[in-house]
Amino acid sequence: MRNLELFSTVSIDHLLWSSDEDTAKLNSPALSIFTDFDHSQPMVIDACTTAVNALEIMEKTHSFMRLVVDKSNNFLGVLTKHQLKHRKILKKANKYSSGLDELLVTDMMLTREKLMALDYEQISTANVSDVVRALQENGLHHILVIDHQQHHIRGLISANDVARKLRVPINIEQPPSFMHIFKAAI
Repeated sequence: MRNLELFSTVSIDHLLWSSDEDTAKLNSPALSIFTDFDHSQPMVIDACTTAVNALEIMEKTHSFMRLVVDKSNNFLGVLTKHQLKHRKILKKANKYSSGLDELLVTDMMLTREKLMALDYEQISTANVSDVVRALQENGLHHILVIDHQQHHIRGLISANDVARKLRVPINIEQPPSFMHIFKAAI
């Protein structure tokens, strides 16, 4: 075993920023923009976490989305910062006549039954433009990727990550709901 020497950082004030080209093009393979849980850990949050604590965690870690799991790490749903907006938490607390500290992430999340996903085999033969189109047409900032053969969530694709790798903004608009169409007609 070797003793390692420690050095002072008092005169060091710069960070090294990777010079690796982490870019993609619209005709690049879709796997180049895919966060593969086989190679990187998914960002999860425990189902017993309060909504208020979850928002604090997501702000401190600069994450927009977390996968909600139970004690056995079984996938339950998805939680985004959008779902944790203060007014949404208050509305839910009033609906259930509970305090803010009693609301759990499971009260605020999108359950897995409400989520759609791409299949890993499908994206392994697709290109980036196919994925961008799917995100835009469905108004999705994130989309899960499942592996039907292994029966698990394989990873995810984030519109923000795609935009960063393409070095262009990606406009994601929510598809109009019946209520939006109805209000526009009035």
